[in-house]
Amino acid sequence: MVRRGLLLTILVGLMMVAPLAGAHFDPPGPPAIQVNVYLLGVALTEDMDDGWNGYADIVGSYKVEHKGHESKDGKITMIYYDWDTLKGKMGYIPKRLLYSHKECSPMNEITLEVSLEEYNTVFANGEIGSGSMKITKPGKYIINSGKGKVLIEVKVTPAVLDSENCSYFYDQPESYASSIVTSSGGYVYDWELANMIRMWIANRTGYANIVFIFNQCFGGGMIDDLKEKLKDTGDAAFLGASRHDEPSWGLKDGYDPNTSPKIKGKGFEKPEGFYPKEVGEELEKTGKDAPTMKEIARKAEREDIKGPYGLWKKDIERPQYTSIGRGDDVKIGKRADGTDVKSKHAILFAGDADSKRHWNNLDRAYKALKKHGFTDANIIVLAGNGKTMPNGANVPGYVDGPGTKKALYEAIVNVSKKMNKDEQLIFWVSDHGNRERIDLAVLKEILDPVKMPIPPRKTAKKPEQVSWDLDDKFLKAMALDPNNQPYVSILVEATPEVIEYGESLFKNITLYVNGERLELAFAEPIIAYDEEPDLDAFELVYPTDEAVLRGENLIEVGWGGNPEEFMKYRIVGLIISTGGINELTPEVIELPYEKTLFELLKEYVPIYNENADTLPGFIKRIAGNERIDLEIALENGSLLNIGVVTEGGRIVEFSKGKITEPTMRAWTSEDVARRVISSEDPVSTGVNALKMGEIRYSGVGFRRTLGVFAVKVVIKVYRVVEIIGDLFG
Repeated sequence: MVRRGLLLTILVGLMMVAPLAGAHFDPPGPPAIQVNVYLLGVALTEDMDDGWNGYADIVGSYKVEHKGHESKDGKITMIYYDWDTLKGKMGYIPKRLLYSHKECSPMNEITLEVSLEEYNTVFANGEIGSGSMKITKPGKYIINSGKGKVLIEVKVTPAVLDSENCSYFYDQPESYASSIVTSSGGYVYDWELANMIRMWIANRTGYANIVFIFNQCFGGGMIDDLKEKLKDTGDAAFLGASRHDEPSWGLKDGYDPNTSPKIKGKGFEKPEGFYPKEVGEELEKTGKDAPTMKEIARKAEREDIKGPYGLWKKDIERPQYTSIGRGDDVKIGKRADGTDVKSKHAILFAGDADSKRHWNNLDRAYKALKKHGFTDANIIVLAGNGKTMPNGANVPGYVDGPGTKKALYEAIVNVSKKMNKDEQLIFWVSDHGNRERIDLAVLKEILDPVKMPIPPRKTAKKPEQVSWDLDDKFLKAMALDPNNQPYVSILVEATPEVIEYGESLFKNITLYVNGERLELAFAEPIIAYDEEPDLDAFELVYPTDEAVLRGENLIEVGWGGNPEEFMKYRIVGLIISTGGINELTPEVIELPYEKTLFELLKEYVPIYNENADTLPGFIKRIAGNERIDLEIALENGSLLNIGVVTEGGRIVEFSKGKITEPTMRAWTSEDVARRVISSEDPVSTGVNALKMGEIRYSGVGFRRTLGVFAVKVVIKVYRVVEIIGDLFG
């Protein structure tokens, strides 16, 4: 009972001194962040010391308004400002937390109001002034408040433990699509794949559950159509490495783990994609340790080193996850209720696998499934040309064929013949991905050979719109990969006449983008325009150049053959594509080196020595000719010991570790040390910290202790002289 009471007392005490962070997790998405507002210091523009203690005694109040979240009022308790030392410069104080709140990214606007007064025990407080500021991003800010200035910091840190509150699935707009790149040049669009799975599996055979994992660029965009088509058909989980409008990331072929210790420390021994590596590690877990699909997705989001909580802070990928039915509870080889499925099937697809990471991603996924008892007969692996890898070596023995559109279509059909309501399917994709501006309901009748515009219809933003708009992310995405090939394609309805004349018709259909004539590269049949397994249309693909496409684009169709040979046809859809974008690789895969506190302090030594002659006399008496053992309490709970040797008031030796035969010991904290070296005037800030007792010291041995005691008396006398000067001018 005594221990329990003691523990309760400690917890209550901690709650009283540590403000709890409020939380309101609103979209749009990850990472979950903790927003803290700190008071770092104050400054005065004139001497406001009333003469009683040698300082200006500053108090005040503040109000924080966090847009869309909450507000907080508070008091600013006593801050002592030493004009004689600082003379208008910033007086730094131990960091004070004014406000703390958790939310989803990005940080919402904060308005901070402050009001300052000079405290007086006898008369009314003297007004210093008030001020306010709107803050939209993290950083340090100075708020002018009449005769005073307030230094505040807004700090944003990832709230990893709250990551699930901000895991957000970004639905792709109707005017855009994503696709899978193949080695045959054709592309598998999100709506095509959704129709294939719906008509061949959901409608015909049913399934116990399906897991989709898209590791390629814009992989999150493959999900929305699948989710809609499979709604109410069973349990399914959908994972993507990035949003529908984001590239995904991985390690380049030349990656060397020995030169990248931080990346290696995250488990990367060879080139892999960042997201598929994390998902693969979770898939490898079996038995009682096997996670659900939701657990895999959430863990991968937290651990992805290019994700919201990773090592990089910009150009991140935001992993995507959603589900239908009880997809959250699905495990490999299991139904959502935990019972075994009758059998397991998988399609692993890496269409244009031209980098080592693509093959390493594939290998990890394949081996993970084998650990769960998948047989080679039930794993269809399609990759590259199906024969050799980019380095010329033969593909692994488990590769069944090339990563072509035809092979993928056949794989889905073959798997469907084995599927029923007791079967599980894992559909996994790595490699390149496309993003498309699309309209599948153009329905433009071409009745004569005269050149005419093809306007968007279903996705037009305004009446009578003729041009095709592309957003900034689309335009930027085209420039991400030097090897991608943007294109414009039209879907020509497969009428009996079009099917009969085919090639002779297609070769004469000309396409113009912003006046530039494009040449037809190839035509490919579309058999999954709808949910019926028949020939619906032909896709005519016209490669273009990034420089041709812009924010608004006029697209026209003409006839390049003999006008007398013209044949009527109907354009049912139009697609503008970024072309295959490979996963990006960070140019610098190792984070910049961050200097230690010791290194930063050592850089401060020359500044101290340059100003040694201007220091107050009592400073020279404290550390004129000494061997000082300095101990700094670090924020992580450890201690930093530094040995300092001074001669004639200057530092001649500054080394890490305890010093032998010290004549003096000094103590301070990491917060004080960093305030000193980061201030506009480190010398004045250091002297002020010494006066305020934030740097403590004592002599070693009786004689030196007596000497230091005498110096402390001198400091007190020094303060009395300052006070008398303030009182009587």
